Amino acid sequence: MNPVSSRLKAIAITAAFFALSALVLLALIWGLVALPFPVPFQGALASYRPHDTVAVLSDLRLPITLTAAFLVAFGLVLFFSSAYLDKMIAIFADVILMLMAALAGFVGGYWIALRLAGYENFLRLEFLQSALISPLIVFAVSLASPSWLRSSLPLRMIAILVLLVAAPLAIVLLPR
Repeated sequence: MNPVSSRLKAIAITAAFFALSALVLLALIWGLVALPFPVPFQGALASYRPHDTVAVLSDLRLPITLTAAFLVAFGLVLFFSSAYLDKMIAIFADVILMLMAALAGFVGGYWIALRLAGYENFLRLEFLQSALISPLIVFAVSLASPSWLRSSLPLRMIAILVLLVAAPLAIVLLPR
C-alpha cells in the first residue's frame, strides 16, 4: 500500500471512529437523562446542548490557523537540510490531518444522531465545502518532498516564499 492510500485510509478510519464515538456519546447522555431514577450529574446532562458542542467543533478558525502554521513550519523546514525536520513536518501534517478528521467525524456523528432525533439540518453544503479546504491544503503540501524542494536553490527559494506568503493569506482568505 502506498503512503497516500495509507494516509487516506487513516483519515477515513479516524473520521468514522469519531463519528461512531459521537453517536454513542449522545446516546449515553440522552439515555442517562431518560432514566426513571436519579443518577449523579443527571441535571447537568439534561441541560447539555449538543448544538453548542457542534458549534465549537465546527468552528473553522482552528483548522485554518493550523493550516497556516503548517505552511509556515514547512517553509521554515526548507531553510534547513535536516532529516529530523523533514520527518517532523511529515508527522505534523499527519497530526493535523487526524485532528481535522476527528473533528469532522465527531460533528458528523452528532449530525446523524440529531437528524435521527428529528432536529433540523444544521450543516449546509457551503460549510462542508469550506471545511474541506484546510485539510486538502495540508494534504497536498505534505505530499511535496522537502528534499526535492531543496534540490535547487531557485526552487527552494520559490517554495519558501510561496509557503510563507500563503500562510497569512490562508487566515484571511479561507472561508470561516
